[in-house]
Amino acid sequence: MRVDAHAHIWQPTARSAASIATLVSSETAIPPELLLEQMDEHGVDRAVLVQPVYPGEDNSYVADAAAENPERFIAVCVVDPRKPGAAGRLTYWVKERGCRGLRLRPRIAEEAEVFGDPSTWPLWRAAERLGIVVNVLASPEHLGKVAALAERFLAIPILIDHLAHPHLGGPGTEATAAGPLVALERFPNVHVKLSGFYYFSRGEYPYNDCRELLRAVCEAFGPKRLLWGSDFPHVLSKTGYGQSLQFAEHSLDWLAAADRLVILGENAVRLYWREP
Repeated sequence: MRVDAHAHIWQPTARSAASIATLVSSETAIPPELLLEQMDEHGVDRAVLVQPVYPGEDNSYVADAAAENPERFIAVCVVDPRKPGAAGRLTYWVKERGCRGLRLRPRIAEEAEVFGDPSTWPLWRAAERLGIVVNVLASPEHLGKVAALAERFLAIPILIDHLAHPHLGGPGTEATAAGPLVALERFPNVHVKLSGFYYFSRGEYPYNDCRELLRAVCEAFGPKRLLWGSDFPHVLSKTGYGQSLQFAEHSLDWLAAADRLVILGENAVRLYWREP
């Protein structure tokens, strides 16, 4: 089974004012049917619908899409940790609307201010109680706080988006760039998404400058803590959906076929399609 662990859908809305760059305008409709077309064309069975930056805390679109097609979709919601009552709102989105994950986004400057702060621990305790996955949109400078959170909340699976956007330098620095992320391998609850290479690669597909970085991350975490994600729809303007999948398959050619299947689907099923 193949599972896309990182995909977005949304309804058209006003241009986002959030302090983070995106590749597809919020004014463009990205319906679930468009994602399903890509999935069916390329043999992807399921997808994790991660709430995008644009709609803020209104997770209705991803929650409704997952509820309408539970065999294909699971939803990951966003709850703003800066606002009072965050734990209660997370409980609503999980218990009442069926979301199976929470997304925290320290790469957004406004949210970075409270990431890892004790004031957000009730939200983490709620995630622990609800038995969900916490996705983290981070940069390398946020990984120290991820380590502290992973140690405090060992029962919560933590999933790092896009390899934490490593800072690639010149040739020969790729493995070193993986260092801050590799340092998290000592926490068994930390997982990594192999996705979004065009955000940090210095070249075009097939991102040859990421190969040593990818090997370092794979050797550190092992196949059971890595997941493939397409980053749909942003991937469409870069490699295309099919090439994203091919990159994951071909760039992991040193792994056994069974291990590649674990990364391409089995891990996502284990983390998301389980009883709360």
